[in-house]
Amino acid sequence: MDRSEMMGSENIGRLLWNFSLPAIVGMVVNALYNIVARIFVGRGVGSLGLAAVAVALPVMTIIMGLSILIGVGATALISIRLGERKKDQAELVAGNAMVMLVLLPAAFAVLFFAFSEPILTALGSSAAVLPYARDYLSIIIAGAFISSFSMGANNFIRAEGNPRMSMYTQILGGLVNVVLNYVFIFKFGWGIKGSAFASVIAQAVAAIWVLSYFLSGRSLVKIYLKNLVPKLPIVGSIMA
Repeated sequence: MDRSEMMGSENIGRLLWNFSLPAIVGMVVNALYNIVARIFVGRGVGSLGLAAVAVALPVMTIIMGLSILIGVGATALISIRLGERKKDQAELVAGNAMVMLVLLPAAFAVLFFAFSEPILTALGSSAAVLPYARDYLSIIIAGAFISSFSMGANNFIRAEGNPRMSMYTQILGGLVNVVLNYVFIFKFGWGIKGSAFASVIAQAVAAIWVLSYFLSGRSLVKIYLKNLVPKLPIVGSIMA
């Protein structure tokens, strides 16, 4: 019995438990590594570093919102198509969504770099905080397409009935983030840039993990080049 059949025949209570627990663990790990990373910034960079991260938070929330918009929208469609036994349609949605997860944050990055100083000033950055915020966000925004892909595409793993693998992605990214934050800030002395690089590299590791899962043959939903060409009806359905 494959995973899609299991989701159609398994006991509802057991399915809720099997899907809810990994999701909860993943969210807790995500919250914890963010707390630890902020502690490292506070101890290693100081109050200006923490202020820079606070200024950057709204921009980072927009990026996260884009990945959630695409990821959750595509996840719902993938689940529906698998339930309808339309695996080829589920794969088309996944392929289109993966392209969108890269292109939309890339477009947002271009917009940010064109108006970075006015944006940071509007978000409340003082003259003292501005260099830190610019250093931090420039790296985060440059790697936004990576974090968007890892967060969004990780939802597809859950949609095809493998919530534990999705949880492992979050744990892996969190552990790498914490370790690299410590190394880059305290050992290499990279300051606020070190924290930003740690976040981007951690998300890159998570993205590679997700991509390897889909390309290794272990996934129910396969990725084909033909499905990476955006189709407006599919894109509209994902965003709706």
